[in-house]
Amino acid sequence: MNEETQQQKPYITIDDVQIYVEDLPEDGQAIFGRIQRLNQKKVNLVLDLEEVNAGLASFTNSIVGIVNADDEGEPSIEETDAFPIEND
Repeated sequence: MNEETQQQKPYITIDDVQIYVEDLPEDGQAIFGRIQRLNQKKVNLVLDLEEVNAGLASFTNSIVGIVNADDEGEPSIEETDAFPIEND
């Protein structure tokens, strides 16, 4: 095998030694798969958390704008195109 093919294979580092997943026993390969899935879940959760934080910041800024607009006699958020009035 050439070096490029070796580098593309999935591996795990244990005690500073790279072990290719295909060289692990079957139960080790299964555990490696779980580690990969959990790492992907972690990445997705971090992205979700960033999205939630951005949403919270946006809504917080919106409510501050509403309060400040009411104090200055400007139209409230319900009267703007950005937030159309909901009709039931």
